[in-house]
Amino acid sequence: MSAKLAIFDYIKGEAFTDKLKEINGVNSLGDLAQIYGVPKTTFSTWNSHNRNSHELVVRTHLRTGIPVKELILPSDYPEAELHHSFWSDKQTSRVDNAPAAPEKENPQLAIVAIKSFCLTNGQLLPTGEMPYAQRMFKSWELEANKTVEIETNEGRFLIDKRFNDAMSGEYLIDMNGRLSINYVQRLPKKLAVVFGSSTVEVLDEDIKVIGRVAVILSKQ
Repeated sequence: MSAKLAIFDYIKGEAFTDKLKEINGVNSLGDLAQIYGVPKTTFSTWNSHNRNSHELVVRTHLRTGIPVKELILPSDYPEAELHHSFWSDKQTSRVDNAPAAPEKENPQLAIVAIKSFCLTNGQLLPTGEMPYAQRMFKSWELEANKTVEIETNEGRFLIDKRFNDAMSGEYLIDMNGRLSINYVQRLPKKLAVVFGSSTVEVLDEDIKVIGRVAVILSKQ
């Protein structure tokens, strides 16, 4: 069995946006918005919801060459917890100065990036893209180009947009231009939608079903 790959304590919120301002030599979120082509409100949302954007980390690394660990980890993060290739003493990764063997790409480490949104006051605010392991998507029977991530105060929800005809389960729905995630049950000629402790019966044409909740990643 492969060793578990533990989650790192990434920088988030203002620490993350401050890091982006530092490495780009700017002082405001407006400047970052122009540099990355991301709305200023998105950076504000990351600050208020204490999150970051792995897509911007990858993009910045590929465009500038700045190591990923400098972009997403605290400056005092212990090197001993990283792969030995990141350690200051590179000789620890060699034996008698023998040339390192070329690394082969591991298909188990392949990733997919899906669009991510924050659901706030009935509206979706784009927050970039979020990477996921490709093998996880296969186990969930999801297609990356038909899946979006929605973050709320309760957790992260992966929405499968292939299922936009509600039968029974949790769905991302649009009612009068306001979006929410609710339990929906199909009834004869109508739908029952659960709002908290209440259930409302509506006609099919009264709501737009965007997709079914396929995976729930609860916040701890």
